[in-house]
Amino acid sequence: MKRALISVYHKENIETIATVLVKAGWEIVSTGGTAARLKQRHIPVTEVSQITNFPEILDGRVKTLHPLIFGPVLAKRTNEHLRQLQEFRTAKIDLVIINFYPFEDALEKKAADLDAMLENIDIGGPALVRAAAKNFRDTIVLIDEKDYAPVIAAVESNSDIPMESRKKLAQKAFAYTSFYDSLIAAYLHAGEIGHPDFLTIGGRMTQSLRYGENPHQAAFMAIRDRRSPFNAIDQLQGKALSFNNILDLAMMYELLNEFQEKKHFAAIVKHQNPCGAAMAAAQLPAFQNAFQGDPRSAFGGIVGFNHRLEAETAAAMSEIFFEVVLAPDYTDEALKILHKKKNLRLIRMPAGYVENADFKTIPGGFVYQSRDNQTADSESFELKSGKPLNKKEKGDVEFGWKIIKYVKSNGIIIVKNLTLIGVGAGQASRIDAVELAIRKSQSAPAGSVLLSDAFFPFPDSVELAAKHKIAILVEPGGSIKDPDVILAAQKLGLTLLFTGIRHFRH
Repeated sequence: MKRALISVYHKENIETIATVLVKAGWEIVSTGGTAARLKQRHIPVTEVSQITNFPEILDGRVKTLHPLIFGPVLAKRTNEHLRQLQEFRTAKIDLVIINFYPFEDALEKKAADLDAMLENIDIGGPALVRAAAKNFRDTIVLIDEKDYAPVIAAVESNSDIPMESRKKLAQKAFAYTSFYDSLIAAYLHAGEIGHPDFLTIGGRMTQSLRYGENPHQAAFMAIRDRRSPFNAIDQLQGKALSFNNILDLAMMYELLNEFQEKKHFAAIVKHQNPCGAAMAAAQLPAFQNAFQGDPRSAFGGIVGFNHRLEAETAAAMSEIFFEVVLAPDYTDEALKILHKKKNLRLIRMPAGYVENADFKTIPGGFVYQSRDNQTADSESFELKSGKPLNKKEKGDVEFGWKIIKYVKSNGIIIVKNLTLIGVGAGQASRIDAVELAIRKSQSAPAGSVLLSDAFFPFPDSVELAAKHKIAILVEPGGSIKDPDVILAAQKLGLTLLFTGIRHFRH
């Protein structure tokens, strides 16, 4: 007789596969709540304690951790292993169906309660899954109800599960236990200073993407925190999302999070660089100003809003080619207008999620840093040249300082009247970035603000800004040439602010 061990927290459809197994002559071995559920459905069950002659102890903390359970799961189908099982009056287990205590669910509800979180850490389940996965040639392991169907079909047809399928199920099981442990390790490390000796990045694959950075590259998206708005992207229409779309959406999402206020903010992103951004009392002028900041670069970009998308804004957008629209919501009228553009991807995503980690891959590994979540506050900036800022100037400075950290380094932006009018992104030379931003701004209207993600290494950027009548310069400071830069600003009559914070972005 074949035997299956079933012990699941999430019990959906468990009676379906159990019924099929019993009809085919299998014995069901089970524990606690799972056994009770199956008995309620009149499915015969042998409880684990009947095999081990040992009850569940410590409030259910120890149920299956016993040689008479692990031995049958790990036993090879060799004469010697089968003889040993017979010697101890037990028999092999051919199928293990297990899922774990809901640590991931608890993260969303009880993260502040350490005792509650510890009680949601499964011990026996992962141990049994690993044991079955190690012995996949002889013991099938199921951790996902989506995999029940092929096993049911094989049992009903009295056929075996192919070895390649068994191996895939084992791989999935080990990935599942690894992901589960990564959540626990990350939770216990949260808030700690310094880095752990071992770091695992767990992720649950949520969707295949249209393609990677280029069409010949495959791509998918995985989520490590179910609270992320990217966990279940609410796509209202349009083509499937690509790798590039997701990266631009992620950058846009974080940029929009910087502007959670009553005023309307609109931005346009292309290749993970903002190429348009504006803030206004109404949404339509915010969008129009953002678009006019660089209409050429806006073509084929993604556009985002910090408030519900309105009909008149949708109408203005409909004449322009965008790949994606991101907003926290859409009016019914706006949706009617944009539904005419069938390929346009409309994404609805609530604001407010803050990512604290930043990973980048390197050959054979990755580097980690804490996220650049520094907020803008002009009150803390040091005035090195010129007169104190008035209210309007403060608004432009803080608006620009929120945006500059999303520009690829070396990064320069020019802002006027709460509108991004020039971007110099990704230049190896800072003076080249300044020149590009000025050119993009159509020679930088007088009285504008120029912001730099890092210090000016020489006075040449100051001199070029003065030539184009830029009024205010904002940079972190920190160069050995700071005295020369400050002196140049003073001589040329420019206001110069040091933020003390660098915003490199690679």
